[in-house]
Amino acid sequence: MIDLVIFIIVVLVILLLATFFYRKNLFKRLDGLEKQKANLKDVMVGDELEATGKIKLNGESFDKFNEYKEQYEKITNSDLTSIRSDMSDAEDFLNSYKLLSASVTIGDLGDAIEVVDGKLNDIHDGLSELQEVDSLHRKAIEDVDNTIREINQQLLSQNYSFGPSSDKLEDKLSTIKGVYEEFVAETENGDQNKAEELLGKINNLINEMNELMKIIPDTYVSLSKEFPRQLDEIERGHRTMIQTDYNFVEDDIDDTINALKESCQEGLKSLAELDIPETKKTCTYIEETIDSMYAIMEKEIVAKRKVKKNISLVYDFIFHAKNQNRILSDELEGLSKNYNLEHDEIETTAELADKISKIETIYNNDYDAINGNKAVYSVIQKHQQDAKQELSSIEKQQKDINDSVAELSKEERVARDSLQKFDLQLLNIRRRIDNLNLPGLTEDFLERYDYVYNEVSNLSASINQVKISMDEINQKLANISDTMDHLLSDTENIVDSAMLSERLMQFANRYKNANEDLNAACAQAKDYFDNRYQYEKSLATMAAAIEKVNPGAYKQMETEYYNEKKTTK
Repeated sequence: MIDLVIFIIVVLVILLLATFFYRKNLFKRLDGLEKQKANLKDVMVGDELEATGKIKLNGESFDKFNEYKEQYEKITNSDLTSIRSDMSDAEDFLNSYKLLSASVTIGDLGDAIEVVDGKLNDIHDGLSELQEVDSLHRKAIEDVDNTIREINQQLLSQNYSFGPSSDKLEDKLSTIKGVYEEFVAETENGDQNKAEELLGKINNLINEMNELMKIIPDTYVSLSKEFPRQLDEIERGHRTMIQTDYNFVEDDIDDTINALKESCQEGLKSLAELDIPETKKTCTYIEETIDSMYAIMEKEIVAKRKVKKNISLVYDFIFHAKNQNRILSDELEGLSKNYNLEHDEIETTAELADKISKIETIYNNDYDAINGNKAVYSVIQKHQQDAKQELSSIEKQQKDINDSVAELSKEERVARDSLQKFDLQLLNIRRRIDNLNLPGLTEDFLERYDYVYNEVSNLSASINQVKISMDEINQKLANISDTMDHLLSDTENIVDSAMLSERLMQFANRYKNANEDLNAACAQAKDYFDNRYQYEKSLATMAAAIEKVNPGAYKQMETEYYNEKKTTK
């Protein structure tokens, strides 16, 4: 029972403590809300309303002000009164320990104060904007007035630099003044939106005016002075060039000058109307055309110097190429009696002669034009450049042809020496084979020998004709040389194999009666030698048999043979 009492007492103490701290926390929250309420901008907004109300407003600006005023009156007469009442109720709830009701009321108070604070901030910002716009507009009245005075002063003091544009600039300034007067009126009337729209229009007009006053002076100078001065200079220069024997491909410079003078007047007219895009277009056309006429005249002046400098050089070049071609043609004519010229040398040389003749014709026409004061030097310069380039190519072709035929006599001598060498090689082959008194030769070797012999005979017939083809002869030489090398190699093999085979057979006689295998090998080798004419197989058979009977004997005999062969060569 005592434990239960103690438990109940503990619970009651805990509840009392919890209630105490909870109530204390609510009081703290309520104090915080009191401070938030005290910090609301209601008094400041009220002062701003009074200050803004002194500004003359109209139109949409006036409607905004009234809206802010109504919102403020609702806040002060209703929202703040309700908040003060709720705060009093919350305090009574706390004093009477109605903590739940106090908590709910305090929560609602926090939300209500936050809403009111937001509304007051919005009203404050709106009123500040109305005051700021009014201040800016009143300052703009003074600034724009000063700007208009400066523009007017510049138009008066620099009137000459704007040329025919002055009247339209004055009109444009008058337009700006008219809009400015509307802006001042609307500002004084308090219609801020209309005044702001007019201020933007004024600023745009002033920017356009400043841009025009920046562009027009230089453009006016170009159209009225610079371009006409350049056109007069070109006209005098062109006249002087014509008088000093210059000519042009299409001489329309005088007509172009007259047309450009008219374009200058058209440009001044569009400038007077302040049509800047059209004026710029006209100026660009005039400037580019003037530059092109200067370039045409400069081109002829430079070309004349180069033509005078190169006239003798081109003549010498033509004379040299023409003379070289004649010499080459005569040489080819002589060579064609003894050789077939199979690479169109004569035809190509004739074509080169025709090209040289055409170049010479152009040169002569240009020379006559210069002497007759009818020369267009830029055209003649191009002719000279083309002539030098083409003549260089012609001389290279002449050299190539000359180099190709210059070797014909040398090639013929080489071919005859080779023919003599082939004849001697065939004779030596036959002599060496005959000296061995061999029983015969294989069909394959005889066919190769006959083929080479016939090829050498054909070469001899070709080279001894009245008119020979070195291409054909060189091809035959190449074929014979390759086949002859193989024939000489086969001949060496036959001679070496036959002589060594005979020596081995004689050496084997000392063992003949004592070794049946050797006897059989000798018989086989003799069959290869006497009947089949396969001397290499005969040698191989005897060498293998001798090695079995007397190892090293074959190698010794082979070495002796080749040593003897070296000494007899």
